[in-house]
Amino acid sequence: MKSLPLALIVAGCLGSTPAFALNILLGNDDGYEHANIRALYQALKAQGHTVKIAAPFTDQSARGGAFFFGRAVEVGQDSDPAFPDSYYLTTTEQGVCASAECNGKNVDMRISGTPVMAILMGLKKVMPHPDLVIIGPNPGNNLGAINSASGTFNAASVALLNGVPSLAVSTDLKENNPHQVARLVGQIVHSLDSHRQADGALLPKGVGLNINFPPLAAIKGARLTRIGSYVPLEATYADDIGKLFPAAAGKPGITFQYTPAATAAQQDDEAVWLGQGFVTISPFDATVPAPEVSTALKPLLALPFHP
Repeated sequence: MKSLPLALIVAGCLGSTPAFALNILLGNDDGYEHANIRALYQALKAQGHTVKIAAPFTDQSARGGAFFFGRAVEVGQDSDPAFPDSYYLTTTEQGVCASAECNGKNVDMRISGTPVMAILMGLKKVMPHPDLVIIGPNPGNNLGAINSASGTFNAASVALLNGVPSLAVSTDLKENNPHQVARLVGQIVHSLDSHRQADGALLPKGVGLNINFPPLAAIKGARLTRIGSYVPLEATYADDIGKLFPAAAGKPGITFQYTPAATAAQQDDEAVWLGQGFVTISPFDATVPAPEVSTALKPLLALPFHP
């Protein structure tokens, strides 16, 4: 894959075509009030774009492509006057109450909609036919095989399936400068706008970008990468998850563990280059193409699929 200076990727050329105002829909999997999405909203508005938010009500990290179908939802609007174009989605869940006030009773609980649900609502109700969808910036990198569980990545994929160019943007988990991240994402948007495709589109048809930032203070440049399969951490079950989650010490659950080093075949994967301090930019489409295996699967065609 090709290594490029960060300035060329995110800032574009000074002599490029002037950018135009875009209609941009923002989403995330961390909730509509998260500092990252609010900082990006402000940065893109300052660039002159029309920006709206369609996000979950609360943190919905690692919900992947989940959605509740056939269930009534409610669309809410941010009460903060600084974000008049920010909307969130909730629905209800039936369950048995465990609190002292209603112990044992069947109740309807108001819960957040998922990232995919929020962006589907946004594309129909908040901003139909946007020029661009940006999901994030997510605190915590979404890389390789873990993208299948990422609400950030899957919401961007849904936008792409709906024909809208999309960016899934993630940062280092400890990054605490949302306005600096927003500035860099704004430069990426400016570059895409200034260097459009021959048909005027921001990205080639059917292509989205999975963008991951290392710690901002240590950025060495940018790299065009592939998503690949390598991840430095993988999800696992443990009888005691207290090592990473002290509040749940002594209790079983899902946690994370380190993986072996990347193999020779994984050296162009985004996680490898991110670990070396590069901003990784990985094109993706909204489907998951499989390798060519038709010969190996031909015996299935001989099965007697007749009643």
